[in-house]
Amino acid sequence: MTRSFNIQAQSLVEILIGLPIQTQLHRTLHREDRVVAWILQDLLIAGSGGLARILAYHLNETAHPFIILSRSDQPDLTNLYGYQCLVVDYNNQSDLQSYLKGVDLVISTVSGTPQINLIDAAANANVRRFVPAEFEGPPARRNRHDPLDRGKSAALERLCYWTNQHRCIMRFTIFTCGIFLERFAPGGLASINIGNSTGANYQGAYLMDIGNSTAEIVERNSSERQIYISMISVNDAMRFVAAAVELDPQTWPRELRMSTERRTISEILQWAEDVKGGAKFSTNIIEVRDLQLHLEQAIYYQDVYSANRVHELMATEQARYDFERPNLNGLVTITPPPESFWDWLRSQRCRDLRSR
Repeated sequence: MTRSFNIQAQSLVEILIGLPIQTQLHRTLHREDRVVAWILQDLLIAGSGGLARILAYHLNETAHPFIILSRSDQPDLTNLYGYQCLVVDYNNQSDLQSYLKGVDLVISTVSGTPQINLIDAAANANVRRFVPAEFEGPPARRNRHDPLDRGKSAALERLCYWTNQHRCIMRFTIFTCGIFLERFAPGGLASINIGNSTGANYQGAYLMDIGNSTAEIVERNSSERQIYISMISVNDAMRFVAAAVELDPQTWPRELRMSTERRTISEILQWAEDVKGGAKFSTNIIEVRDLQLHLEQAIYYQDVYSANRVHELMATEQARYDFERPNLNGLVTITPPPESFWDWLRSQRCRDLRSR
């Protein structure tokens, strides 16, 4: 079943990411046109969902039609922007399967039980490839009882279950990208409606608050080595995903990694200070041996925000957001090139100054 329709770029996305960007690819394999089911996380704000909107914008630059599944009606998406939106009940398997019939690729931005139900429906509807809602560090770096897991491990376990079923044709691919640069932006990820369900998407939730010139970091791991993280902007990450769709998804490996830079925590802080004129931030450097104590104090005082920040520092120290050899970078060519961390910092600083 092929669904085709016209999708127009959203003015909000154009403001966010700038002018339309041409994407060029190395095409080494013959590819059939595929129908892409784009699953939009209902962030309870009609027409929002920053990650889905940005990817939809770049996906619209390709020849692939797509649909949006939502848990509630989105009249602005359908009437104003021309998107094809279908209201779905994630607790209704027959409802889900009816929409997934004939779909080759599902990219999920929903989490928890809805994503588990979506996986089951996709497997039973003979979807060929499923992309779970990951978009962070390598899953192999997560601890078994990770407080930042937020249902990701359960989703991967369910995907592995279906992969091992002889009658199931569905396979899955994880997109790994490290840390989104927008975590350091004014307003944090919340400024582009990403991560609303995490409680950790506000300005200053991770490592530093550039606007207020403050930082809370861990610089070295338990081996006294500098800690690295891999980074990419949301816009560039979604450009990579849209570019990957131009390849045959059936040739995708289990994990596709993308990043624009890999830097130490010390470098990241130094560059943030430099972009603001060189004045030192008010920085709390926590030693690895003291992280557990900070966590216990936050829990004792029921300070959820501090506890989340310490959990993030622990994950960073354990290299959860660090990886080398991003394989997707070598499979596609993005034009213009992805934005460097320094250029991104400067552009954010200019926007911040203009808004004052």
